[in-house]
Amino acid sequence: MGIIAILSSPSSFAHNGEMEKIRTIIASGSGIFHYEVEKHKDIAEALTRFQQANVEAIVILGDRALTSATFEHIVEKNLLKGMDIPLAILPAGDNNIVAENFGANHPEPHLALKSLLEKHQKGNLPVTEIPLIKLEGVRGVGYLYGLFFCAGEVIKQKNLFKRKIYGKNLFKGFRNWLNIVILIQSAYRRSMGKNKLEEAIRINRNQRGAVVGHFFMLLITTLDKSFWGVSTPHNKQQDKAHFISVENTPKAILATGKLMLGGKYDGIDHVGNIIAEIQHARIVLQTPFVLDGSYYETDETGELFVTVTNRLKFIKLS
Repeated sequence: MGIIAILSSPSSFAHNGEMEKIRTIIASGSGIFHYEVEKHKDIAEALTRFQQANVEAIVILGDRALTSATFEHIVEKNLLKGMDIPLAILPAGDNNIVAENFGANHPEPHLALKSLLEKHQKGNLPVTEIPLIKLEGVRGVGYLYGLFFCAGEVIKQKNLFKRKIYGKNLFKGFRNWLNIVILIQSAYRRSMGKNKLEEAIRINRNQRGAVVGHFFMLLITTLDKSFWGVSTPHNKQQDKAHFISVENTPKAILATGKLMLGGKYDGIDHVGNIIAEIQHARIVLQTPFVLDGSYYETDETGELFVTVTNRLKFIKLS
């Protein structure tokens, strides 16, 4: 087997002792090139060294900030210079939605790493290719890269983006079903109140006419699943993203709840619910939004520009 590179961020695990467990797993393995990132500039040096070592794969083991910065260095600075190196996204709290989409089923990062290294030793690292989304207009940073954008009333439910990853079993299926029921019931009750003007969102997708309204959920993703394993349509074109918007009305929320309980968005427009494919979108909002699990705000203009961009290869963890 070739060398596998691990890019980690100790600050992501500063309070739970997880980093020591990760280092122990790495020390017991072989053919591993480990680089611990302390500052943003360290990522460029790490990727350059990985390229020089001709590594077979790169494992990103840290929070969403590390993941986005790694994407940025690969796309904007072309540090891997065309090398076809797949990435593995392991769970680290605020990127668990992304990690779970790629098959992570361990609640603790060091266990996910151990499983990945065992598969690497056996030569069993299947790969999929997915485009990134580029988000411009983010306060404090200008732009970010990611795979999962979410806005609307639903982002007030922070447990959606902080939840742990669990293995595949019947209990997980029941828990997902129960969580969906609780979410929809709560959202249904809140939707019968008066919508706040400052929470209105303006959406212009694929240069069509703009729509302004209040939304329970606005989701743009290139991943195959949204919350709790609910599948997005599988007929997405190669370089487009899934777009799902749900109006913040009782009927629209109930219609979406039925789809979620069925385990998939079916690609059909339901009442107050649009499911489509997009290449880009302009979004104007005054409320926070989520990218891959972390919360951000827009800059002074209040406008975000979302574009489907470079395709990268990712390792399927299970």
